[in-house]
Amino acid sequence: MCSKINKQIVVFTIGLFLLFSPTVLMGQDNVEVRGEKERWSSANSLYAQGNYSGALDEYLLLEKQGYISWPLYYNIANSYFKTQNYGRSILYYQRALKLNPSGNDIRVNLNYAKQFTVDKIDEVPEFILVTWIRDFNYLLSSDYWTIISIVFSILVALLLLNFRYGPSARVRKVSFFLSMLSLLFVIVSTIFAWNQRSAFHREDSAIVMNAVATIRNSPDNSGATLFILHEGAKLEIIEELGGWKRIELTDGRQGWIATEDIEII
Repeated sequence: MCSKINKQIVVFTIGLFLLFSPTVLMGQDNVEVRGEKERWSSANSLYAQGNYSGALDEYLLLEKQGYISWPLYYNIANSYFKTQNYGRSILYYQRALKLNPSGNDIRVNLNYAKQFTVDKIDEVPEFILVTWIRDFNYLLSSDYWTIISIVFSILVALLLLNFRYGPSARVRKVSFFLSMLSLLFVIVSTIFAWNQRSAFHREDSAIVMNAVATIRNSPDNSGATLFILHEGAKLEIIEELGGWKRIELTDGRQGWIATEDIEII
């Protein structure tokens, strides 16, 4: 009997590892692994010395080599801001915020950079409960939430086995209660991990990159002009048709913009 139970545990554990491990491995990406620790240090030194263009070149090389992290995007945004490229600074602040929505420093710098843009678009305040849940979600990375999900999944399996083969009714009852509680942790941590991954790969928002962009009522240059947007304005993408995207602003205005005028966050 014990041998059979142990075999079930091993099989279940291996199955969980195979199910979740790709998600864990996707996030194992840092400067030291890629052998670019020196470039990162060099970029930081250049920035500290006031050589913002040189620092920006180093940071962009890191990005080009596939390194993705909110600190990198944050530093790129700061460098663009120092070189007075406010549109791109806003783009990279938004990318940093996408990876770390709870980053107060990112949000403060983003709001400051927006002061240098032409368009002042009203934003609907976020519901406080949504903010709390989001901040709690981003207390840990998706990798850590995945690991937590795996650990509690294994714990659920062990507790259910103890519920099935426990020596007494009391032990079985406690094991069942704890297994249900652990299952709740599995569900929450899995949702949090999935939510972060989904948010990162979502491409439904963009920043205007051209100095002036015309928003039209149809996806072609002959469409009537609805309004004008300027560099640094944020918009949500609703649909795409050819080289045009139908967009919506936070104040509710909609229209079509040429794809070449924007860059996805």
